[in-house]
Parts: sequence; C-alpha cells; structure tokens
Amino acid sequence: TSWRGLPAFAMVGAASVLAALFRAPLTASLLLFECTRNYDVILPLMASAGVASLTGDIVEKWLDEDQRDKDPVSWGDLATRLYEDVDDDAVCIVIDDKNTSE
Repeated sequence: TSWRGLPAFAMVGAASVLAALFRAPLTASLLLFECTRNYDVILPLMASAGVASLTGDIVEKWLDEDQRDKDPVSWGDLATRLYEDVDDDAVCIVIDDKNTSE
C-alpha cells in the first residue's frame, strides 16, 4: 500500500469538517489549499467541502423540523404561522386614558 497520499486525504477531511461546521465550503477549500499549495488536491477538496456543507444543511433542517414537531411553541412555528384570518383591531385594543380620568 502507498502512504504517499495520506496527508492529502487528511487535509480533504479537515476541509470537509470545517465546511460542514461553519457552512463555508469556499472558505474551507481556500484555507486548506493555502496550507498545502498543491494543485492536485483542489478538486477533491472543493467537492468534499461542498458535499459536507450540503449534508450539514440537510441534517440541520431535518433536526429543526423534528424539534418543531415536538415543541408546539417554538420560534420556527411562530415565524411561519399565518395570521390572515385574525382581525388586527380585535387583537390590539388601545385604552384611552383621557376619557377614563374624567
């Protein structure tokens, strides 16, 4: 077996983890390319960083939807709720202090 390409695989893996955690595949690719200065590793580096970033986005969306289903009062539920059938005047009642003091 050849161990010659092992550092390149380690750098590609590091770029993938960095891209998945920070959702920045281009930054991870450029940062790791600056460390290696090896043009042969650019294509696998960008491919793995892109796949890792997409995988992170998919997993995060899946976990957020799962958490939203468990918790009926979450920020995601409040942000996506539609209030088309609610009358704003009935919800917001303003008490006039001038008329009540006299």
